[in-house]
Amino acid sequence: MATTPNDAPEAGPAYLPTPLPEARAFAWADLLTPTQRGLRELFSWLEAACEDGANAAGNSTEHLSTSLLVSGARGSGKTTLLLSAVQALRDWKRFVGAPGPPEVAALARTLARLERRILWLDPLDLEPVPSQANLLAALLVRVRAALDHPRHAKGARGESSRWASSILEEGAEETWGKLDHLIRDASFMWEDIPSTTDARVRAEQQIRASEIYANFQPRFADAMEDVARTLSMPRFGASGGDQVLLVLPIDNVDRSIEHLYNIVKLTRMVASPHLWFVLAAGHQEFQRFMERSFQKELIVSGQAGIGSHGQEETLAIARRQAATTLRRALPPSYRIALDPVGPDEAWRFPVDGQEESLGALLRRMKLPRGKRTESRVLDSFADLFDLGGRLTPDVARCYREALRTDGEEARDAGPHPGGPLLHHVGRLALTLPARTLQDLWHSVRREVLSSAVPASGAGSSAAPEEGEAAVRVATEMLRNAIDESDLPAWASEQLHHRVLRSDDQGRVCMDLTGKPIHRSKRTSLHGVLQGPPREPGGNGTGAHARVLGTEVHLRRFHEVVLVLQDLEGSGREASLPANVAGWFMILHDVLMLFERPRVLSADVTPFEMSPELVVTVHELWAGQARGEPFIQADFWWTPPTWSTFIEFAVLTAQWRAFLVRFSKGFLTAGDGQDPTLRARFIQAAWVENICSVAGLALGRWDWGDAQRGAVSALRGLDAALEPYEQQVRDTVAELSTRIREHSAGYDRLWTAQVWLRNTLPLLVLPEFALAPTARGLLRQPPGRVIEGGGWDTLMKDWRTQASRLTAFRQQRVREAVNRSGAAESLRQALGAGGGRASDTYYGWLDTVVEAWFAIVDHDGDPLTGVVLGMTSRLDSASTEERT
Repeated sequence: MATTPNDAPEAGPAYLPTPLPEARAFAWADLLTPTQRGLRELFSWLEAACEDGANAAGNSTEHLSTSLLVSGARGSGKTTLLLSAVQALRDWKRFVGAPGPPEVAALARTLARLERRILWLDPLDLEPVPSQANLLAALLVRVRAALDHPRHAKGARGESSRWASSILEEGAEETWGKLDHLIRDASFMWEDIPSTTDARVRAEQQIRASEIYANFQPRFADAMEDVARTLSMPRFGASGGDQVLLVLPIDNVDRSIEHLYNIVKLTRMVASPHLWFVLAAGHQEFQRFMERSFQKELIVSGQAGIGSHGQEETLAIARRQAATTLRRALPPSYRIALDPVGPDEAWRFPVDGQEESLGALLRRMKLPRGKRTESRVLDSFADLFDLGGRLTPDVARCYREALRTDGEEARDAGPHPGGPLLHHVGRLALTLPARTLQDLWHSVRREVLSSAVPASGAGSSAAPEEGEAAVRVATEMLRNAIDESDLPAWASEQLHHRVLRSDDQGRVCMDLTGKPIHRSKRTSLHGVLQGPPREPGGNGTGAHARVLGTEVHLRRFHEVVLVLQDLEGSGREASLPANVAGWFMILHDVLMLFERPRVLSADVTPFEMSPELVVTVHELWAGQARGEPFIQADFWWTPPTWSTFIEFAVLTAQWRAFLVRFSKGFLTAGDGQDPTLRARFIQAAWVENICSVAGLALGRWDWGDAQRGAVSALRGLDAALEPYEQQVRDTVAELSTRIREHSAGYDRLWTAQVWLRNTLPLLVLPEFALAPTARGLLRQPPGRVIEGGGWDTLMKDWRTQASRLTAFRQQRVREAVNRSGAAESLRQALGAGGGRASDTYYGWLDTVVEAWFAIVDHDGDPLTGVVLGMTSRLDSASTEERT
């Protein structure tokens, strides 16, 4: 869609504002895809209405629904659709342009058939119309103007062609006379009779209004029949055949309760197969205002309920009345929905190619720079939307395939060389109504062109910090998204004034103290890897406790839903709409990239953002645990606690592509491969994925080829698994070395170091693995020394904090049991009281945890074995080096 006038001067080195119309008609090629789709549907409806109108001529026994609703959010292009439809029917050849794909040729044929059969009346915009306006008279006047237009055209040679003189020359039975009578009678039907008049006069007026209403609809249908016939004569001749269909576009129907209710009443009153209404309004606002109209009517009539229960009953009645009325006047199939612009198309906006695209402008906008390692990788604002630079070609291909399979890739994206690879947050932020997309393009263009002008004079010493332009754009978009959303008043007020704040220098910051934002992750099951059957065992307790089965569940990540909780402590909460959540996460990441992050929080990580992608599920039978002996414990594989959403986006994208790379048959393999080998391969791939994101490259996970890497292991686990595990150990050692060399303290590398020390050694234990052989992932073969000392540093850390790791492990087991369904059932059975109930629950919890360790540690502490095994190899390697 074009965004600047064609005759506007080219932008110079500085930003030059250009006045823009609120909406205007565009050629077909310049329209955005949702508007094109809506226009196709509108023209199809009009063509069907023309055929039905011709077939229903003279049949007055049918009561037709002759209204179409073009619905969409604010700025979705409803007015543009109406204006472009008028332009298309006036000059369809110019509208369609040069011949194009088959669908464009089909559109041209449809417009050629409709060109002479559709007559658009003057649009009725309800926004400036007074609330008490006579809409029936407004309609009839427009019909009369359309009928009188050819007579005005004939008056070009000097004859008088005014409407008033034509009435005096023609009989009342002719078309113009019929319309004149209808216009004069409209005031009796539409307007209320004044209550201050004399009783006799008032009675006469009521009788007159009743008489007019009794025969108004037949008279209107007869008049519209004559109007259609009269307008068809100069187009199709007097021999009959095709007739003209009149269309009245009504814009901004949802701007007031009175307008909306009266429009619905009007469309029911003047139903005719020769007259159709095209209404433009938001569907949710339409429904809500109709409910308010009936609620107001019940209150005025004294039929509203009293008290909170009565108010709820009144609202329920109003909702049923509104739904029934809308279903009769605008059946669901009579609604044309304008979707937001897809993120891939938004990236290419404007589509006419006369201006620089949004994606290109985003690449010219810089992010904050500093010593923090994120800034060395994330350079432009586009890097927070596009994962193209973070994924290798093989991973990117599989990720695109995953998006197509799940239906998340835009239907209209199509093949675009060099196009973006938008992740979940970027797609949320760039799924916009047309007008909002245009505003975003202008905001980014303004910032890019303004930053291109070097600062001079006294202001040069106080130049803004790099990255402030991205902060301004993201803040503006977030505030607009909040204002245009359906969030409750308390939620929008809290976001505007409690979460978004300014510091002492007037810079935007985000205040997350008190944890007002929580996340709800949406994942779905991709596949299940079942472990081998376990033999009853343990240190004498096998008869009372045993592991019945173990599975590894692989999950696909879909989205993050952010939930806002009221800081006033009222218990209220509201889910952030998709666009609000998208720009919230974009702004959060921009503010976190500054040398001094501008996200205020009492914790190191503002809120837990880690995606739940892999889980090991154990079925435990603890016979001595009274009440709930059967427990299903879930142990989630947790990544590092990064502080930005973009890091988790890269992790989830690479893992999602990895799930596509190997088929589901790999999980249910009937090829005789040991499931423990497949579990070790998944475990090694998980660690390698995390190391790629935690490293300096922030992604770029290399799957290798037939000779090395994950791809080689997929071809044959028996021979290639151990070399692949060695490659993963080398990757871990290299990451540990890079942490020592480049970490600036409390940055991404520091977060990775915490994960390597505290989480990685636990990942090979029975809580997460299918078999004890998984511990080999962290054991170097004898005599192998990795250059750089990274692996030696890790082993020293694990040996030093062995007791601490044991406590971490016990706590994880306790948390997994506490999260189980059995624990929840027991808590509900015991109730909310303390005392003996609390003692009973914690006694049950201690029994289950003890039973777990009695089963899995009957041969000794696996963690101690892992640490001591690595320590002995470290000592022998040091001895060999000294020798």
